[in-house]
Amino acid sequence: MKAKSSALIRDVARYVQQGLEQKLSSYPEEGPALERIGSAKELARRMLEVVPSLSRWDELLGPFYSAGQVAKILGGVSRQALADRRERRTILGLKTADGVVVYPTFQFDEGHRVLRGLAEILQAFRGSGVDDWTLAGWLVSPLQPLRGQSVIQWLRAGGSLDTVLTLARDAARRFAA
Repeated sequence: MKAKSSALIRDVARYVQQGLEQKLSSYPEEGPALERIGSAKELARRMLEVVPSLSRWDELLGPFYSAGQVAKILGGVSRQALADRRERRTILGLKTADGVVVYPTFQFDEGHRVLRGLAEILQAFRGSGVDDWTLAGWLVSPLQPLRGQSVIQWLRAGGSLDTVLTLARDAARRFAA
């Protein structure tokens, strides 16, 4: 195992241990409350479900979450509710060649919320005919009007939503032409 991944594993284990110690300090040592969270193996499995998987698109757009992972990240929403959000363009889902929908992790902030303003940007492309993969590429590409930052980097840095909405509407018109 590489040194960098070993360090990441150690750090994650330390943070998980600290967090569990804090949460479990209010649990009684015996009884149903502690048993309800499940075995250590089951708890670890559930935690690992939100770790994104790698794909060949990772270099440009990834990593990606599965629909199940995003449903959990968003508080246990149903797959139908997630599909509805994708249809309304409040979240970006990309359909792979084998029909599986994946969700680029770049659209989520540190708290696992969709980035502020991203839904409005996605909606600017409604009806433009731009496919979701092209849209995803546009979101992560450096743009001159943003001083070489991508839309995603701009949003993360707290840049003006009006600025990127103007760029999005212009791009949607150009893609549609």
